[in-house]
Amino acid sequence: HVREAGLLTSWTEQEPAYEEAVAAFVSAGPCGAPGEHVVALRGALEPHIRANVLGTALVQLTMPGVPDVYQGTEGEYLALVDPDNRRPVRFPPSADPGEKGEVTAAALRLRARRPGVFGEGATYAPLTAEGPAAGHCVAFARSGEVVTAVTRLSLRLAEAGGWGDTVLPLPGGRWSDVLSPGREFEGHARVGELFGRLPVALLERVAAD
Repeated sequence: HVREAGLLTSWTEQEPAYEEAVAAFVSAGPCGAPGEHVVALRGALEPHIRANVLGTALVQLTMPGVPDVYQGTEGEYLALVDPDNRRPVRFPPSADPGEKGEVTAAALRLRARRPGVFGEGATYAPLTAEGPAAGHCVAFARSGEVVTAVTRLSLRLAEAGGWGDTVLPLPGGRWSDVLSPGREFEGHARVGELFGRLPVALLERVAAD
């Protein structure tokens, strides 16, 4: 919100005319060649924005600690400032939450169904990928029963040619893909397949060795 800057308007001293002028300017957007460049840049960055948004959400929801979800940010939150709970959310209840909402809902359902995996006494163990793009995969296990894996620095990953033969050694057992039901992995999972539909993965162990 323009009030965050505190220059010509603020949360304590509002200037409605200025705020309306800024809103009109932003809504009109850049035109001509500058506008075309912005659209092209947005399109080029879209897959990498997606990886960052989904990866941040999934790590926050499954790492040690209590996940903090602001109202309205369980789905995509398009803004240049921090989430703000002082104003009403800006979408109707029927709005499509998108992929981030899908990931958020799946992770919260898993936490509710498997509280011992995430609660007091739960454990955390980092997992290390192997292969040419190993540094672009961040993964960890919770209590040996759930694995989170996300894409890191996806733009550089794409520039380097993708995942190639990179694999993620999973803890023993057979693992079900919570975000893409019906898919299962075990042993050394190929990361390119793991991230076949989404740039993140949430796995639940369904069978021990």
